[in-house]
Amino acid sequence: MPYDGQTAGKGGHSDFVRNPDVQAFLAACQYMRPPSDEEGKNLAATFSEAPTNSSPQLPEYVVASDASKSDQAISQKLPSTQIGFIKVSHVLIQMDKYAELIDPSTRFVDPFKVAELHRNASPITYTLPGSNIRYKNARTVKDGFRHAVFAQLGVNRAGGGQNKFVLTDTLFALNKGELFIENCPSCKVEHRFTFTPDSQSNLCNACGESVYMTDWLRLHEGVSDFGDNTVAMTRMMNCIEHLLLVALIRQVFESDARALSKMAFIMDGPLAIFGQPAKLHARIMEFLYKVNARLTELNQEPLLLMGLQKTGNVMDHANLISRFLPSGVIRILDDDYRNKYIAGNETPAANFGNETYYGQDFLFKTERGRIFNFAIPYVLSHKGLVNGVCFSQLKSDPKAYGSLVKRACDFIRHFELDLFENAIVPVALAHRHASISIIPGGKVLDIITKAGLSRNSTHS
Repeated sequence: MPYDGQTAGKGGHSDFVRNPDVQAFLAACQYMRPPSDEEGKNLAATFSEAPTNSSPQLPEYVVASDASKSDQAISQKLPSTQIGFIKVSHVLIQMDKYAELIDPSTRFVDPFKVAELHRNASPITYTLPGSNIRYKNARTVKDGFRHAVFAQLGVNRAGGGQNKFVLTDTLFALNKGELFIENCPSCKVEHRFTFTPDSQSNLCNACGESVYMTDWLRLHEGVSDFGDNTVAMTRMMNCIEHLLLVALIRQVFESDARALSKMAFIMDGPLAIFGQPAKLHARIMEFLYKVNARLTELNQEPLLLMGLQKTGNVMDHANLISRFLPSGVIRILDDDYRNKYIAGNETPAANFGNETYYGQDFLFKTERGRIFNFAIPYVLSHKGLVNGVCFSQLKSDPKAYGSLVKRACDFIRHFELDLFENAIVPVALAHRHASISIIPGGKVLDIITKAGLSRNSTHS
């Protein structure tokens, strides 16, 4: 590690370039490579024509979600002491209003209507203790982080009025009103802690520390008292974004289930939850199945929920093969295809994403030549056998998803965006409101952090 302000030598890379051991190492590695012309043609042959018709099936309302985070040091003298900021934005688009953005007489976009569209963005922010920060005089950084997660998820985000929008309520709803933890997260002693909506925290008899219902998410397990806690912040951001989207769907579902058939929910990223809170994905999968079962009873279209990935190994593969694909084609990413061409696993798992994913990936190249990796939720409530057929086989049948594949393709076609590569308008709008820029956004957060902590220290 260099000293602060010390620059690296310009020729440091030459030791690697000239080293035959490096070349031998690279030659011994297997990784994703561009396919040959013959391989490309064979891959393209496995794609099929994307579903379409003359009248696209579009929703009346679109809710798009995106999230970002920033880790800020409280002082230049203490760069290892940080506060974490998480921001999640939801943008509501009314399709009739979106259609009015362009003046038919001039074909120019009306800037006032665009400004009104931006006003429909609804950012939600979270502030969490990072490395070397003990929240509310907690015994350790980890205990303070647990307390902060509980406090942040328990806040009513409805913004006043009679409505409630509390993520702890959503967690209980996803777990049928009861949560269990088998160990104290502070002292690790074995004890069964039970939580209900009326009893959301307990005291550990062994160490006297508070145990919170949000400890069920295990987000604190990635927190270190002295190390970098950015991974824990990333897991928290991922978890919150999915929980918020489920909370929105649940709110509409309990108010008027039929309305969900007229809506589309779009999020930036896969329909999956990674790391310590990954078990949440199974509860979300079960909840979405319940929603769609109810919509079927009401003779309504199933809920359109999509995850869109701009980066990652699937998009790397998509960009490598795009030149071989004709426009207007689609392919479901079954496990055999993924393992052979993308993941490269010699001994693949029985079901890709078994512990993390609640949605199925597709590759879609539009008629305008852009390629997208989108996901829609699995159509089953669990990942076990169904009538003797394994889940990995059932999830890979495009027919199982009914109208959802066509509706997803119609949606992407309608919102294709020229401004960014493989982008659609709702996600671009959500990202604009969720992103925390280094300057000025990050600088402002830096000032807030230092000022807030300074005030607390003077009053303590």
